[in-house]
Amino acid sequence: MASRIEGFDEEILSCAKEEFLEKGYTDASIRTIAQNAGVSTSTIYTRYSDKEGLFRFLVEPVAKGLKELLRQSLSDFSSLTGHEQNEKFMEYSDRGFEAVIAYIYEYFSEFKLLITGAPGNYYQEFLEGLVELDTNCTKKFLIQVGSKALAEGRVTDGFLHVVSSAFYSGIFEVVIHDMPMEEAKNYINELRAFYGNGWKEYYRK
Repeated sequence: MASRIEGFDEEILSCAKEEFLEKGYTDASIRTIAQNAGVSTSTIYTRYSDKEGLFRFLVEPVAKGLKELLRQSLSDFSSLTGHEQNEKFMEYSDRGFEAVIAYIYEYFSEFKLLITGAPGNYYQEFLEGLVELDTNCTKKFLIQVGSKALAEGRVTDGFLHVVSSAFYSGIFEVVIHDMPMEEAKNYINELRAFYGNGWKEYYRK
């Protein structure tokens, strides 16, 4: 993806975001976006290739930003010893999800487009990227705390994928339903508690 040009892309992307939010991806008009941004349609096609290219240019930096935020948080936790992970699990989890919620609400409109209106498999690909990070960290955690769940086959790659996918899909319900931020915090904390209690069975040695 090309780098953003200050003062050029901002106006087009602002108009594109408004058009996509109002009409959805399918009904959004490149012509309307161009008119509102004060540029020609050929300028948009030259810069972004097509409507999907424009959409991706709008939401991809935000999607990558959340993935990097999650990657860094999980990497920091994975670098701890097994004993430290047991002792500091909630501390790292609380801090990580506070950052995730803040990031989602900072770019709420972009996430609204990404989750509810992305073309093709774009949202699913985004979700799969988060799930891959999460499941890899979970496997390392189970091994480091001495759990036998993996070795005994009680936890498999397929099981991890389903649980993680359901969890992150649940988190994004706050965007789908336009939850106020404080309500979203409470909801996500309850969601974490629900999944956390289920995982306790597998954390045992």
